[in-house]
Amino acid sequence: MKLEDIKTTILGTTGSGKTSYLLGMYAVMQTGVQGFTLSARDMDVGLDLIERWEQLLSLKGEDRWPAPNAGTIEHYTFDFSYGFRAIEGLEWVDYRGLALSDRSSQQDVHDLANYLSESKCLFLCISGEYLTDKITPNTVREIKSDRMNQFIQQCISNNHNPSKEQPFPIAIIITKYDLCHHRDKQAVIEDIRKLFQALFTPDSGWLVMICPVSLGKELCEDPDTGNIVPVNNHLPIVFAVYSQLRTYGIELKEKRDNINKHINNCNQNTLLKMLKNQEIKQNNEELKTIDQEISTVEENMQLLAKELQQVSIFLNGSEVTVGV
Repeated sequence: MKLEDIKTTILGTTGSGKTSYLLGMYAVMQTGVQGFTLSARDMDVGLDLIERWEQLLSLKGEDRWPAPNAGTIEHYTFDFSYGFRAIEGLEWVDYRGLALSDRSSQQDVHDLANYLSESKCLFLCISGEYLTDKITPNTVREIKSDRMNQFIQQCISNNHNPSKEQPFPIAIIITKYDLCHHRDKQAVIEDIRKLFQALFTPDSGWLVMICPVSLGKELCEDPDTGNIVPVNNHLPIVFAVYSQLRTYGIELKEKRDNINKHINNCNQNTLLKMLKNQEIKQNNEELKTIDQEISTVEENMQLLAKELQQVSIFLNGSEVTVGV
């Protein structure tokens, strides 16, 4: 089973930790989680990501951290595999943080809007440095949540038409969580919900994960020399793939139901059954293939769901426990 690529866009202000998160996530997924791995389709790109990760681990001082992505758009293509058998592809685009501040006439904003309209999953990066205390009106300006909300409204809502039955997945990633881990986790989650209220309204058509990530607790006190140990960095990718499998599974079951309905209608009419005997046989063979695909999808979903038990996920405004 190989599904089409998931176009994923990651948004965040300059310095929000998007690049460091990407490097940590890729490093973790090289080893794998529950048999799932992630690899760059271009081996040279994969080598570059690992070398940049090694720099984080080996260097000390300010030089260890990637420079803010202020002037370029980074584009990656990955394969998400189980047992080294690719089941999903991901097109990953990291837009420069200044795109959240530029006017719509700027080319990068135009490009961002176009890519968002085609994306199947959205990552929003919120730096934990702005969540060390209860949020204020100034927090909105610092993390540009108002601008993110505008992109969601114009580029996602208008082009994907999220619904209760077919929700759109968004992962809100709290990067540098080591800076705000002293706060009650539920209080941080409530602040995130306030910043993106529309995503948590009843029957609104959004599947939202709030995921704290960190490169290590020691970095809170010592960012220049503290040990780097990624925490939760793999979960947003797991969420993106889980969401895509969930959608695909629903589509397969709808297709199965339609075929069964057609077969039952034919079987109720003796003449029609005779005339469409060959077609019915083909339908039954197709059902076997669909059942096998559904079984594979559900097995993969079950494995991924185990990883997602540790984060808060909301469907149509209500917190849920993900499963098959």
